[in-house]
Amino acid sequence: MIIKNFVTIEGLDGAGTTTQLDLIAKHFDAMRTFEPTDGEIGKLIRRVLKKEFKTTASSLALLYAADRHNHIYGENGIIENAKKRLVVSDRYFYSSFAYQCLSVDKDFVKKINDYPHSQYVIFIDPPVKECMRRINSRGEEKELFEKEATLKKVRENYLEIFSSLPEGVKYLHIEGILTIEDTFERIKDFLTL
Repeated sequence: MIIKNFVTIEGLDGAGTTTQLDLIAKHFDAMRTFEPTDGEIGKLIRRVLKKEFKTTASSLALLYAADRHNHIYGENGIIENAKKRLVVSDRYFYSSFAYQCLSVDKDFVKKINDYPHSQYVIFIDPPVKECMRRINSRGEEKELFEKEATLKKVRENYLEIFSSLPEGVKYLHIEGILTIEDTFERIKDFLTL
């Protein structure tokens, strides 16, 4: 199944997905959302990512899947809103495959994330070194996955899942380093076809 009027923006940490999310939401008057969400389960995930407490990799994968279920099907969720307007999300289950499959069995991650695909998938793909430069420039403590070797593996996982998207999913891969404006122009062209 594919959720019509649903756009997912994916990329490594530091790729610029949140910046593009804001531009798309404003330009297309779209509902802006993100994962992990700002619901209670999403807040718990963020605490794990900030290393405030530890849990097993499988437990973290299950938390993401639970947060996502509510995000899609819950009150004011993606499906309800996509019937009325464009919905754009910074991350979706493609991120779970890319990140959780580093330490959790791929079949398990796929099984717990058997959710509908988004109609549009945008993968912003600057070099890993550029992502790390941006992360370092924030001056904040690095989160769980924000290491160069880890992000290289995450990128490989992203490319693997994007190589097998089902028919009907429209996919845009933006490689390299473009300005914010040029990246947004490519996205605008893609979404208005």
